[in-house]
Amino acid sequence: MCTRREGGAVLGAVVGLMLAACGGDKVKVQGHVTNGGGQQTQGLTDGAPALGGEGTASAATTVRISRVVASGDLNTLAKADVAADGSYTLELDDVGQRLIIEAVNKSGITVASALLDSTEPRSGQAARTAPPMTSESSLEAEVFVQMVRDGDAAGSVDTVDLRTRLTAEQAAAVRGQTKETAAQSVAALGAAVRAAQATRLKAYARSGALVTQEGLFNASLAPAAKLDAALDAGGQAAAGAYDTFFAEVRTATPEANDTQDQQAEREAGMAYRIAVEARLSSGAGSAVADAAVRAAAVLEARATEAAAQAVLKGSGATAAVLAQADTAATSLREGLSRATSASASAMEWANYSAKLGTGNTASVMGAHLGVTSDTNLAFLSAMHTGVQAGGTLAGTLGTLREQSGKATAAALAEAVVNAYATYDAAVRTDATGVLTGFGPKAAPSVELLIISEGAFRLR
Repeated sequence: MCTRREGGAVLGAVVGLMLAACGGDKVKVQGHVTNGGGQQTQGLTDGAPALGGEGTASAATTVRISRVVASGDLNTLAKADVAADGSYTLELDDVGQRLIIEAVNKSGITVASALLDSTEPRSGQAARTAPPMTSESSLEAEVFVQMVRDGDAAGSVDTVDLRTRLTAEQAAAVRGQTKETAAQSVAALGAAVRAAQATRLKAYARSGALVTQEGLFNASLAPAAKLDAALDAGGQAAAGAYDTFFAEVRTATPEANDTQDQQAEREAGMAYRIAVEARLSSGAGSAVADAAVRAAAVLEARATEAAAQAVLKGSGATAAVLAQADTAATSLREGLSRATSASASAMEWANYSAKLGTGNTASVMGAHLGVTSDTNLAFLSAMHTGVQAGGTLAGTLGTLREQSGKATAAALAEAVVNAYATYDAAVRTDATGVLTGFGPKAAPSVELLIISEGAFRLR
């Protein structure tokens, strides 16, 4: 029996699934096969990941939609022809979630694929629009199938979260590898997604947010359907689609606030990076690892910007301080979009951290506190405690990279969350006492210090 979640979270996806199942109409899925993502490669018949690319649309003759079974094999539910413009419409007898759509050529070889989170269409629409098949969507599908092959239950994986962690850059890096190395990269990315999702849940629990994997997944289904439609439409419709998606997901998950979201993503991203780097840090896999690190940097930036604004607004920050924080976040986003290496992303983060709280009195934190010559010593002392705690955190995480990178997802999640819990507690204990003289602005400023000093770093 389905009930509405506390806090007003939308259950439209679940209700829609029930209504569709009760009616006699076919479930329709529409989409496009595209040429996005480089040059066409061999398909799954020789074990190589089929990652789309130039020539895919002309090569594809059929699409099929399948459910992933426990062995990682695909159980086909429906098939359809691909039109000359790459479009297709599939009709299913039943509703479904976490499905794989493959584009197949006339020889029966898969040339591209996509991961469909749910067949539930957007409100007011008769068909669910799938994400366009590209190299990126193909990698997402490959990683999901690999996770099931490695023992994850298909229904336990948050495929929406999986898709946010994999990027076109990671797909391009995998495309450039040999068959054997590409398979290793897909397996490594699957392990990293598994670790990230386990860590995210544990981090939420540690912060007191009552969320579950299925709850997070269900809350993101409607925003994901809207995102897929925008991506399929392309052009101006796709511009800003991800910003809208993340904002709607936050709105649909009132069980966690912005600060808890930031902590969860900070720690999930760290686990993701550790798991990838432990498996792909050298040789042909290094390009995939580098792209994965940059992807994690972008996700953490989104969560951090929202958390910093929430802390400032909640403590009555002036319009000037809020604008200063927004300018710093904009600079970070733009810098990360230009970064072509993990080290460049880390440099952008270091600049942002200084602007937010680890810099001088001109930082956002300093401006919010209104530091004067009389209070400058206390401010600098707080900075010192943050740096010390940050250094200890970096050392702990470095040890995890060296010793626990290939640990189970549960073990890695436990270690990462514990490291950040120790860090957070140290900063709160030491910096709060130092900043007492700043009155009610002291506590929120400590939170800014925690965010800035504990932010994304390579080592």
